[in-house]
Amino acid sequence: MCSVSWLHTPEGYQVFFNRDELKSRPLALPPRQETLNATEVLMPVDPVGRGSWISVNQHGITLCLLNNYQGQTPEGRLISRGQLVRHLASAVSAEEAADRLMDTPHARFAPFTLLIFTRHHHQTGNAVIGFEWNGQQLTQAETGLPVFSSAVDLRRVTDYRRAAYDRHFTSFATPDSAAETNQAQAFHCDHAPDQPHLSVCMHRTDAQTVSFTQVTVTEVLQEMIYIPGSPCCNLTPQAMKNHCYTLLPANTLSTTTAASMNNRSSA
Repeated sequence: MCSVSWLHTPEGYQVFFNRDELKSRPLALPPRQETLNATEVLMPVDPVGRGSWISVNQHGITLCLLNNYQGQTPEGRLISRGQLVRHLASAVSAEEAADRLMDTPHARFAPFTLLIFTRHHHQTGNAVIGFEWNGQQLTQAETGLPVFSSAVDLRRVTDYRRAAYDRHFTSFATPDSAAETNQAQAFHCDHAPDQPHLSVCMHRTDAQTVSFTQVTVTEVLQEMIYIPGSPCCNLTPQAMKNHCYTLLPANTLSTTTAASMNNRSSA
């Protein structure tokens, strides 16, 4: 139950992610910087599986993982899908991330969709490469935006949210405009009172959008804004300022100190 969109810019790219979860699931921990295989990685952490659904590293690689509810869950004891992001997060290139994924025993994970972003995509105009594990087969394909997942009525959810996306973006011809970034944020806040279970900012009796994440990557910057709670209520300029995390070079501070200081909050 998630929504992902992105923008290519002359400098790199931006990724926008609404995470939808059951209300009974514990809240995630805010982004923190870790060193994985000698690579600095920034990601929020799910306290249940100790993995994540989104990460960005010092090489400009961002990973996004969505549950594939329409797949067939393999039998036996499974590993949390969030651990897959942790396993791949230190890759120095999209190709390395893909190779690691292909070498992973897929049958140990429930079905998923994985998106891999690199700052070099904007130079070629390539679509983002996505992988889908349906519980029986792993396939790779270029992925058009936006991407959605839902455990309930995926077709209607997809139709509704794509229509909302078109409403927000039909008037823009310049992909690197600041106005388009604002529209991407507005899209992820899109909330229809008469159809809250289909909305991009989703609200159901049992589940809702629990966080919004925005990743910005350029040649010199890897930054993550993480807003806990429903974006329709919590995504404000002040919240973006208070919940902005920047990936720091490994030689700047110790990992522990960096994790505590890379939040730009003035609090």
